[in-house]
Amino acid sequence: MNIYFFWLVIVILVLAQILLLLVLSLRKLLLNKRERTINQQYELLTESFSSYMLDPTDDRFLEEIRTTSNQTVVLERLLNHYVAVTRGSTNSPQVAQLSEKYLTKIYKKRLNRREWAIRMNTLYFIEDFHMKSLSPLLKEKLQKSSRLDQETQQLIRTLTSLNEPMTLSVLAQYSDAPVRLYIDVFKRLEMDIQLKELDAALKNEKNNKVLKHAAISYIGMIGLIEFLPRIEEELQSDDEELRIQALKSIQHLQYISSPNLLTPFFHSSSWQERMFAARIAGKLQLSRYQEVLSELIGDSVWWVRYSSAEALTQFSDGDILLSHLSENHPDRYARDMATQWEASLLGSDE
Repeated sequence: MNIYFFWLVIVILVLAQILLLLVLSLRKLLLNKRERTINQQYELLTESFSSYMLDPTDDRFLEEIRTTSNQTVVLERLLNHYVAVTRGSTNSPQVAQLSEKYLTKIYKKRLNRREWAIRMNTLYFIEDFHMKSLSPLLKEKLQKSSRLDQETQQLIRTLTSLNEPMTLSVLAQYSDAPVRLYIDVFKRLEMDIQLKELDAALKNEKNNKVLKHAAISYIGMIGLIEFLPRIEEELQSDDEELRIQALKSIQHLQYISSPNLLTPFFHSSSWQERMFAARIAGKLQLSRYQEVLSELIGDSVWWVRYSSAEALTQFSDGDILLSHLSENHPDRYARDMATQWEASLLGSDE
């Protein structure tokens, strides 16, 4: 009896495994078949889709997509590819019209799905396709969010891309909001609103230090030279992090109204301030600071030595200066750094 029961269990397990393999194989076959069908439909619709995007009066695509069995996924792929390869396509009226007409209903359902990945991908598509009709639903979801997780962060990015500047005030409610996320918001704002929000961030009336850091960083990143006087004001700030961010922004802007503003930073107790001062002096070729750069090449911090030597290479007589320092600087590490950069200059000339 025991032997019979033992063999029965083995047979059942073997049959169960065979059945599982058959189910998995069948599922894979069906998925592969569906994927082939989707690819075929995508290829068939590519020509009429391209024609429609160039000339909306050519409505062949509208007729074809209406009767496509895998309408949602095929349209998503067509629009996503168009957005990826066509500059400025997120503002295309055809992209907005097609997505609003065929994807709005299903995206509303997807945003309430339990699967996190589906909700996230839907948010990405809404942003890429610029689906403004979904703004109210997204704002409702954002107001219900209680923590700044990845989904909430993408909600903020997506809403901002739909020209909803209220996301900055919502973001300010999270004490753990990173500078990077504020920068992502600034990037997505339309220019007139962006300039207004940057101005407000620099005034810092709400005492949001992270927001101000992000504004200073973003101004340098995209070269908003009209904000230079405001950035230079931050060089006098009592906050070391703000001063460093202002120096970094000036380095990116590649301009300073008065080189004298840099002078205190070459002798700062902060090695980051000394480093950025050296970089700016080199980038702007401020020859008045060649002597202090020659001193800083012997700084106790490697990054300051490196940046000072690199700055000297950007002067027309940089090779002569480095050659002199490599032989005569009293600090051994400074001589090594000068020798390294002198060799680099010689190598680039060959």
